[in-house]
Amino acid sequence: MPLHPASTSRYFNKVKPRLPLLLVSGGLLALAGCETYTLSTAGRDSAVRSGSIERAVQIADLDAEKHKSGNDAVLYRLEQGSILRQAALAGIAAPMDLASPTPGPTATPAPQAASVGAESLSGAAAVSSPAYFYFRQSLEAFNAADERVSQFEEQARVKLGSSTVAMFTTQANTPYTGRAYDRVMMNAYKALDYMQLGDFDAARVELNRALQRQRDAVAENARRIEEATEEAQRAREGGVEGNQRYDVEKARSDSMSGPAFAEVEAELDARIKPYGDYVNPFVVFLDGLYFVTRAENGSDLERARKSFERVAAMAPENPYARVDWQMAEAAANGRLPTGLTYVIFETGSAPYRESKRIDLPVFPLTGKVSYVGAAFPRLRFDDRTEGALSVVAAGSAHTTALVSSMDSVVARDFRNEWPAIITKTILTTVTKAAVDGVIQKQAKDKWGITGQLVAKAATVAWGTTTNVADTRTWRSLPREFQYLRLTTPADRKLTLSSGSQSRLVDIIPGGVNIVYVKMNDANSPLLVSQFALSR
Repeated sequence: MPLHPASTSRYFNKVKPRLPLLLVSGGLLALAGCETYTLSTAGRDSAVRSGSIERAVQIADLDAEKHKSGNDAVLYRLEQGSILRQAALAGIAAPMDLASPTPGPTATPAPQAASVGAESLSGAAAVSSPAYFYFRQSLEAFNAADERVSQFEEQARVKLGSSTVAMFTTQANTPYTGRAYDRVMMNAYKALDYMQLGDFDAARVELNRALQRQRDAVAENARRIEEATEEAQRAREGGVEGNQRYDVEKARSDSMSGPAFAEVEAELDARIKPYGDYVNPFVVFLDGLYFVTRAENGSDLERARKSFERVAAMAPENPYARVDWQMAEAAANGRLPTGLTYVIFETGSAPYRESKRIDLPVFPLTGKVSYVGAAFPRLRFDDRTEGALSVVAAGSAHTTALVSSMDSVVARDFRNEWPAIITKTILTTVTKAAVDGVIQKQAKDKWGITGQLVAKAATVAWGTTTNVADTRTWRSLPREFQYLRLTTPADRKLTLSSGSQSRLVDIIPGGVNIVYVKMNDANSPLLVSQFALSR
């Protein structure tokens, strides 16, 4: 957002003598970042959706290394972590130069091997398992992201330098600190990685952190709204070049820009379910499932009961959610669950961001140009999924049911951020328009009409390269989380199918088992893993 806490006008007066230098340097920065994140990562995302997991891992690893010290380090680590999880689920062979020096015959599983779970991640074979390698690599990537996110969380305000870059280039050049749902899912995936490695104590820590980050996000959003409101107030009081006033609210309700803003908001509202701010029902479900099976005391069982109660309220059409709530209540009375199998299904691709031009009124500043186009992010939704996963056990057919729509989770997060996005983008745009006018005037006073034309050409080029929306978002998340629960069949066999894909699963020994399934696209393979939550 524009500089804080100093007003834009005071900052502008301070840097006014250096405007030509800022223009050049800002333009150079923008030229390096004028391609949106969505476009620059299209190859990797295509590999993920098509099921070319080995290729996706290669790209994700290279991207993470290339950007490890840059503004987007957190995002590339998140992508790397989730794609490496998919490699573990797929059971692809680990690179020989990076895996255990004695990989043994288990390094490449049989084509229809159903499990790369707990039974193959224990004992002497653990470090030679492809799944072990990829789950550990996934954790390393998420830990690298988590370390940076924690540093950002400790900072009370955005650094001055980041705001300066955003003002003269684009918001996409500011550090990516992780959106609220990123942080929650990061800890949830870390918990799952640990569970599938059999480290349940570490999984407990990550679930606690996921819960805390959901709570922290509410306070963070309140601060973001407050800061945006303060910036808009300063602009109304004369916070633009020459102490001119600019009313952000009037710009938002303008006859041209207002309907465009409303269109974005309507698209978001159509996807939002009654989950509550920054709540991901899948993470709440995972919390309940862990604490009902790994309970150490009555407090853990009560936590599980509350989590399942919340899931039942947020997913009323899921027939398994209410049964789980009843199970948790029974567990609190001493009847612990056993003989159960849960099938968790990740499907589809989460929403992504693209650029949308919205024309903003800037005539109060220039006196000449009525409107200038500004690039705003908007969410785009990928509706390509195969629906539910079919599971046949002991001759009976079952289907998974929705527990969490990432369309809704991401849309709610975006909707909460939207007022601040509007304020930041409007004030950045009008500040650039003001700078444009000053530079042309300075050039005309010093070099005449020819100098003004040259300056105009330069500022037009600068404006074009810096008018880029921030489309950064975690692309390798699923569109939906679904699940089902059933009594573990006596023969411990399941048949999974979705679309044209089918897999046979032999359930490993355990009292409460998890079969984890992921399908990115209708034409991609079913990725299947499993682990036992209790023996």
